[in-house]
Amino acid sequence: MQELLVQEALRRMVREEWTMTTEVITAAQDYLTVINGNYSRRILNLTQLLENHPAEAVIGFMKSLLREKEKMLRKYILRDKSNPLVDELVATMWRIFMCVHVLEEEVRRNHGLEQGATEGSKLSGGNGSGHSSSR
Repeated sequence: MQELLVQEALRRMVREEWTMTTEVITAAQDYLTVINGNYSRRILNLTQLLENHPAEAVIGFMKSLLREKEKMLRKYILRDKSNPLVDELVATMWRIFMCVHVLEEEVRRNHGLEQGATEGSKLSGGNGSGHSSSR
């Protein structure tokens, strides 16, 4: 159910041309950037993706990328559990998962603000009157 709410919020976000804040994009991109000493590597350039595609498509793409990485992990584990590539793949999957989480949390937060403005608060029973209809 929660997944459907997120998808609907994403669709609404695309229709309304709502864009994510720079702060949220930076927080999500930080998960996709690996820094090791003088070496820096981006798993994905999130800013560029969001500039060229709707957020719904970007999140969907990242989820499909995560599924592909899971398939690769299964193959690596079947071949050789001690392979260092297993560790690297798990770390990459975790970073993608966390990035998706940050983006979806922003969608939920934005969706909640929209609901609160149009439907009343949960404390008031959603009718804006301040009285619960279940009394």
